[in-house]
Amino acid sequence: MKIKLPILLCIILPLLQGCSSRAVGGPENVLVVSNANSPVSQRIASYYMEERGITSKYLVNIRTIDSSLCATNESISPKDYIEQIHRPIQSYLDNQGLTNKIQYIVLTKGVPFKLSSDPTGGSSGGQSVDSILATMGMAKPPMLIINNNGKNIGNPIINRYWRSNKPFSHAEYGGYLVTRLDGYTEADAKALVDRALAPSPVERIVLLDADLKKGLGDPSVQPISLIAPDGSRLPETPIRFSDFNADMIHLHDLLLDRKQVNVVLDRTNDFVCNAKPLTVYVSWGSNDSKFNADTYHSLKFAPRSLAETAVSSSGRTLLKTTGGQSLIADLIAQGAAGAKGYVTEPYLFAMASPSVFVCQYISGRNLAESFYSGSRLIGWKDIVLGDPLCCLEGSK
Repeated sequence: MKIKLPILLCIILPLLQGCSSRAVGGPENVLVVSNANSPVSQRIASYYMEERGITSKYLVNIRTIDSSLCATNESISPKDYIEQIHRPIQSYLDNQGLTNKIQYIVLTKGVPFKLSSDPTGGSSGGQSVDSILATMGMAKPPMLIINNNGKNIGNPIINRYWRSNKPFSHAEYGGYLVTRLDGYTEADAKALVDRALAPSPVERIVLLDADLKKGLGDPSVQPISLIAPDGSRLPETPIRFSDFNADMIHLHDLLLDRKQVNVVLDRTNDFVCNAKPLTVYVSWGSNDSKFNADTYHSLKFAPRSLAETAVSSSGRTLLKTTGGQSLIADLIAQGAAGAKGYVTEPYLFAMASPSVFVCQYISGRNLAESFYSGSRLIGWKDIVLGDPLCCLEGSK
C-alpha cells in the first residue's frame, strides 16, 4: 500500500464514546437494485426481498453489463455508469416519492462495481460504482484534493457521516448508504442474507492483528480525522502505518470492559488466526510483513460478523482469481457476514477506522451505518459487502 503523501487529517479528538442510539432503519428504508441483464442478480434480489419482507415497490431493475460473467464486466465507463445505473436509480426514487424514505441501497451480484477511465480516481485507478452512488443527491459535496509532490492524484469526498452517533438519514446527511450482496458465487451472495438473519453469537470474539514491524503508534490520538467537528478542513498531516496499528490498540482498550466481548490483540510480527469463529476481524491482510495465505484462508466467522483489512485492492474482483493481494471475497466465502474493501489504491486514510466501526457495531448500529460512520471518505474506492440491516444486537 502506498503511503508517502500528505493528506488532510484531524487534530487530536476525544476518545470514542459508546453509541447513544441504535440503528432504526428497516426493510421499508431499503432500495434493492437488480440487473435485468443478469439472471444471478435477479435471483439474489428476489431472495433478499423475500427473506427481508421487502415489497416490489422497493425494487428497481436496471439494464447494464453482467459483472458476474467475467472480470472485464466488473468495470463500467463513467458515461455508461451515469446512463445505466445512476440515472435509472435516481429517476425511480424521484418518481416513486422515495427520495427521503430510502436510506440504504443494496446492489446485487451482476451489477458492475468499478469505474474505468476515471480521471477523478487519480493515477492509481478508478473509483467504485458503490461509493459514487453513495453520493447521489448530495448538494455540492466538499471535495478533498489529494496531492503527491504537487501532483493531483484523486478527488474523494469528505464523509459528513464520519463518527456520527445518529441513525443515518438521507435528509440530514445527503447521499445513501450503499452495500452489495456479492461474493465469488451466487451462494456466497445469498449467504450474506442468511448470516445477517441467523441468531447473534453468544460468544463474541474480536481479533485485531497489528504488525509490529510497521510501528505501534500513539493510541491516544486515535481515531485521526480529516475534518474538525465543525466540518472545517484541517492542516495536512500524514496518516502513517503506525496509526492503523494504534487505532487497533485504541479499540482494544475501549473493548476491555465490554461484557460478552473477548478482544484479542496481537501486536507482534506474527500473522495470527483464532480457533473459534470470529465476530470481528481487523488486520493488514497480505500487507502484513508475516502474511501467511494458509492462515488467512483458515479464518472462520460467526453469524453477523464483520471484517476490514488494510489492503489496497482487497475488492478489486469478486470472481475467483489467483495472485495479487488478499481479497475480502475470500472472507465472505469463509463465513463473514460483511466486509469492506477497495477496488483500486485508496491510500490508508480511506480504511474504516477500527475503533469507530467496531464500537458502533457492537453498540447496536447496523452494518451499513457502522462501516460508513467509520469511513472518512465517500465517492472514492470503497465497496461494502453485506446486508445493510445486519445488526449484532436484536432481530434485524
